[in-house]
Amino acid sequence: MTDEKQLLEQAQEGNKAAFGRLVDLHKNKVLNIAYKLLNNYEAAQDVAQESFIKAYVKLGSFKKEASFMTWLYRITYNTACNHIRNNKLKTVFLDENVIASRGETAEKRELRDIINDAVERLPLKLRTVVVLRDYEELSYREISDVIKRPVGTVESRLARARARLKEILEDYIKG
Repeated sequence: MTDEKQLLEQAQEGNKAAFGRLVDLHKNKVLNIAYKLLNNYEAAQDVAQESFIKAYVKLGSFKKEASFMTWLYRITYNTACNHIRNNKLKTVFLDENVIASRGETAEKRELRDIINDAVERLPLKLRTVVVLRDYEELSYREISDVIKRPVGTVESRLARARARLKEILEDYIKG
């Protein structure tokens, strides 16, 4: 049994320290997903915290049909979507790994900004599958579990997102 599974079982039995260790294992990923969907660090922190609170409260109802990570991503996704609806935030996609890289050239920075602008223009449903697949590297099945849609829907949304990105980027190049 993996450490995560042991921690999960202990947390489901009421061990708060075990849940704290689960939070430590997943806090960066949860914050990263929230940030990529919201483009607001403070809002992402709030969503991440709220997601962990919801996960703790609902821990007893967690079924091991999906992985804990997928279940937690689903909670984070729903919490971020609710935050967007409730706060009507303008969202944008930023890759913190690129932003944080040292020695970033002006060309790379410009390319990052162009791509971020293109992804920002995608509707949330399409942006979400791009974030989960291309940046979080989830499988189609895992994305399907997170967004509660069939794998075929995930595939078609990703294809539509990539086609739309290509159009947007072609417009920029011509532009």
